[in-house]
Amino acid sequence: MCRDNSSVESESQIMESEACVSNSSIKEGIGALLASAGQMYWEVDRQFRVIYANTLMKEVFGDPTGKKCYECVCKGVEHCGNCEVDKVLKGDRRAIGEHLRRDRNNIAIWVEDTVTPIIDDNGEIIGARRLSIDITKKKKDLAWLRDSERLYRNLVEQSPDVIFSLDAHGKFVFVNTQVEKFLGFNVLKVLETPLEDYIAPEDRWRLENISELDPESIWDEEVAVIDANGGRKFARIRMKASYNEADKTLGLDGVMRDRTVRRKLEEELKASKAALVEKIKIIDELYEHIVESGKCKAIEDHTAEVAHELRQPLAIIGGFAQRLSKALDFKDCIDPDKQKQYVGIIITEIKRLEKILDRLIEFTKRDSIKVQTINPNELIKYIVAITEDRVLEKNIFLNVNLGPEIGDIPLDPGRFQQLVLNLLSNAIDATPNGGVIDLETGASIPSDKALKIGSLASETFFEMKIRNNGSVIPPEVMQNVFNPFFTTKEHGTGLGLAVSKKIVEDHQGSISVKSDEEGTTFTIWLPIKETSKIRKNFCLFQSPSGPFDESL
Repeated sequence: MCRDNSSVESESQIMESEACVSNSSIKEGIGALLASAGQMYWEVDRQFRVIYANTLMKEVFGDPTGKKCYECVCKGVEHCGNCEVDKVLKGDRRAIGEHLRRDRNNIAIWVEDTVTPIIDDNGEIIGARRLSIDITKKKKDLAWLRDSERLYRNLVEQSPDVIFSLDAHGKFVFVNTQVEKFLGFNVLKVLETPLEDYIAPEDRWRLENISELDPESIWDEEVAVIDANGGRKFARIRMKASYNEADKTLGLDGVMRDRTVRRKLEEELKASKAALVEKIKIIDELYEHIVESGKCKAIEDHTAEVAHELRQPLAIIGGFAQRLSKALDFKDCIDPDKQKQYVGIIITEIKRLEKILDRLIEFTKRDSIKVQTINPNELIKYIVAITEDRVLEKNIFLNVNLGPEIGDIPLDPGRFQQLVLNLLSNAIDATPNGGVIDLETGASIPSDKALKIGSLASETFFEMKIRNNGSVIPPEVMQNVFNPFFTTKEHGTGLGLAVSKKIVEDHQGSISVKSDEEGTTFTIWLPIKETSKIRKNFCLFQSPSGPFDESL
């Protein structure tokens, strides 16, 4: 049975119509599936006209169907040129790109586009399929990660400590640039080398069990390390076990802190302490020798004076050693410059002890004073500085007024500082808590009475007054105040003022004391110009190294 042509055409149209409906249904299903997965799917023809868009595309950019794609997403009047769609329509099999777009509410979002061609039965490209994904959150997360990494890098590189990571074999897998400043090795040369290579041989045994370190434990040791020049330094290393999630391996993260300055200060303090103990031992041995040899009476005055002189430097050494000990114990706030200053003062005072011991060992009278022309105000400033703690401890107000008109005068710096230290210490002891001490200097012309009583050899003198507002000294005590071994203190030898008087007399000067309801004042006068007696009886000495004598 034959059918006419009209029937055939009618059936063909029905089949094409059914095929279109079927394709449209498949496309809608795929579009809905992609939309549920958060992906915008749309198709354009060769004229860049949108011929299909799934629901998510319409929600984000509005319905683009029938419009040019660049009108919808680029908000432009011409196609972008060299965009992913353009590349595919020109023959690329796939094109991927990221772009900053504006959605239907004009809010900026980042979109990743993946474009593939639509090819007909003849192999011709008739359009493009476009799959778009909102990657705004991903971009923000990446930006946050980059900022976090930059911040982390800055913190790590700016740290004063060496920060590092070791693998399971104890080799460096990360180290910051501080290793170059501390050890002098380039970062790249340190990587992949074991930590053990940089530890001094005698301390390497400490690393034996670090691979077995418990995850909750911290390895904390102070070790000697070797720098790039072969020099020895000291470091405190703290390490903690870490677990790498990527390759399931164990490692160690750590910090290496430079402790070289601290260790050197500790060694200097230990050496100073040992030297002091040795000097005290010598004193004991000499005392036994003196007693056994029956020479005690012959050198009684000299030995007693030396014993008194030893008390002051020992007190200074003890005070600064305690300060240094506290500073060393306070691990995170160490001031190396201050500690070096303390060690320097300790060493200076030990030198004073050595000079005293030399005189005691020789069993001779004190050598002639070594006079040099020097400004006494500078020497006084040093004594004021080293007695500052005692002044603060008693909350004393120390009023120092050093006359600017005073120039250089002939003095033995060490003996003069001993004089000032004796008188100032005596004033501190006599002054009540919260009291006042006045120390002033100037040029003076003593009265005729003072010149006569003191048998002074000059008419112009350097004058120093030290006044305290302590109790009045009774008349019976005033008569003996400069006598050796006379003291009203519970712990004292009674030689301080006797020694002070001897120092003044050695300089051809004079000393006096006055005590009343307003307080007690000690006044000394020393010749401003070199006298004939000083020139004749004493050794004039000009130090090339500056105003302070090494014996201090």
